[in-house]
Amino acid sequence: VGKSDFLMALLAHMAAGKSFIGLTPPRPLRVFYLQAEVQYDYLRERVRGLGWPDDALALLRENFFITPQVRLVLNEDGVHRVAESIRQRFHALPPDIIAIDPIRNVFDGGPDSSGENDNNAMMFFLQERVESLRNMTNPAAGIILTHHTRKASKRQVDEDPFQSFSGAGSLRSFYTSGMLLLRPDENAPERKLIFELRNGPELSDKAVNKVHGHWQEMNITPTRLVMKEYGARQDAERDRRQDTILRLIADEAAKG
Repeated sequence: VGKSDFLMALLAHMAAGKSFIGLTPPRPLRVFYLQAEVQYDYLRERVRGLGWPDDALALLRENFFITPQVRLVLNEDGVHRVAESIRQRFHALPPDIIAIDPIRNVFDGGPDSSGENDNNAMMFFLQERVESLRNMTNPAAGIILTHHTRKASKRQVDEDPFQSFSGAGSLRSFYTSGMLLLRPDENAPERKLIFELRNGPELSDKAVNKVHGHWQEMNITPTRLVMKEYGARQDAERDRRQDTILRLIADEAAKG
C-alpha cells in the first residue's frame, strides 16, 4: 500500500512545519528516519519528487535526516551505533521524532533470539532497544514504528482493524496511538487511513490517495460490499448518461 512512501511524506511535512492531510505540527520538527527497506537511489528519487519551495528545502536540510538502507539489528551494539549517528547529525538539539521502518528488519528478540511473533520478545525489543535508544538521545522524543500486517479477511479488518498487525499482540498494548493504512478495494487506488488513540479526542478515518506524486486526502465514499461487478456497470451507465446530457447541453449552448 506504500507505507514507507506515505511515512516519508508525513515526516518531510513535519520537518518542514507543513500540514499533511490535516495533521499539522506545532513547529518544524527535527526528524531522524532509520529506514531499512528502501534502496538509496529510489529514496533520493522520492525526496526530489516532493517538489518543495526553497524555504521548505532549507528546513528539510536542517531538520530531516534519512538513513540509506541500513543493514543492522537493533541489539545493544546497534542501539549505540544509531544513537551515535543521531548525536553526530543533530548535535546539541536532539530529534523530536525517531522513526524506525520497519520493525521486522531491525528486530532483536533478546537472549533467546525469539521472533516478532513472541510476546516476550516483542516487549524486550520495545523496552530494551527502542526505549533505550530514545533515552540515549532525547527522552521526550516521539517514536514512530512501522510494521507489516498479516493476511486477514475484510470482515476481520472491519470488526477490529488493529488486530491485523503481524506478530505479537503486545505491540498494540505498547503504543499510545496507531495508524493503519490499507486498501479496501484492490481494484481502486484509494487507501483508507484508520486511527487508534489511547489519549485525546478521536480522529475520524481518512481516505487518501497519491495524485501526481503527492499524497492527498480524498472524500470518503461508501464501499459496495455485494454485487460489485453489477454495481460498477450501473455506475458506468449512469456516468455515460450524464456525459451525454452534458454534451447535448454544450452543443446547444454553442449554437446559441
